[in-house]
Amino acid sequence: MAIDLSEETIHKIVDGLITRSKSFSKSESEKELRNTKELLKNYRFLENHLDVALPKIDDDTPLSQYELSLISLLGYRARSKEMLVFVNQILDRYKDLCLKGTPEQRRRYLIIRELYIEGPGITRTRLAERFSCDEKTIRRDERRAIDELSVMIFGVDGLNDMSK
Repeated sequence: MAIDLSEETIHKIVDGLITRSKSFSKSESEKELRNTKELLKNYRFLENHLDVALPKIDDDTPLSQYELSLISLLGYRARSKEMLVFVNQILDRYKDLCLKGTPEQRRRYLIIRELYIEGPGITRTRLAERFSCDEKTIRRDERRAIDELSVMIFGVDGLNDMSK
């Protein structure tokens, strides 16, 4: 049984699908940009990204493709540095809030620090042993800390992401 659709109906269906697709992909890509866990997982790599020296570019000569690529890399580095400075300020404030709070809040900060910020990452099992609790508690504290940091970093948009 075939359905006969007019050109106008087909165009309306296609336009509707395109509109929905754009709004869905926009909201998904915005959420990906606000992925706090990914930011934390890559924290040490971002720090190292800022430590690598880039070649110098002469101001007097016309720019080659190679030099244009270097300028792009300098732009990436500048944005990374700004973001890392901001994230470090947020982490410092989060630390202050947690260390003045309940024992659970202090534990949440220490879990984030141990898992993502300092040295080689420790396992959740080792953290559970250190804090004399279950590994599920460590995972729950980690999720809660990431949610709290999301709000501190991204404001109300971080709250919106948590509700989805």
